[in-house]
Amino acid sequence: MAKKRVVSLIKSNPFSWKTFEALRQAVGIAMDHEVYVIFIKDGVFTLTDWHPEMIGVPSSDKSMEALGMLNAKIIAEKESLSERGIIKLKECGTEIGVKTKDEICQIIKSAEVIITW
Repeated sequence: MAKKRVVSLIKSNPFSWKTFEALRQAVGIAMDHEVYVIFIKDGVFTLTDWHPEMIGVPSSDKSMEALGMLNAKIIAEKESLSERGIIKLKECGTEIGVKTKDEICQIIKSAEVIITW
């Protein structure tokens, strides 16, 4: 099977199971494909130093680290970070790129598969 460019677009807040499952799914896909995990809107809160265990939500740290080891690209939308007053992203064992809405649109346009969470 040929490698596909896959975008996992996470726009939901991290305070439920959705983001955890989105990242687990992205890890599985990244084993065979070129994966971009893009955080927009309230999804960018996932990239802050919050404590999910305090509200009974599993941590996504291991999935983020695995994505880095699998050479997946992790991207946060610059405008979403700014609108929410997020200045500093947490250290998660992998590089997190910050791109503008226009740059993200280009990545999405080039994708063969887009999964929205």
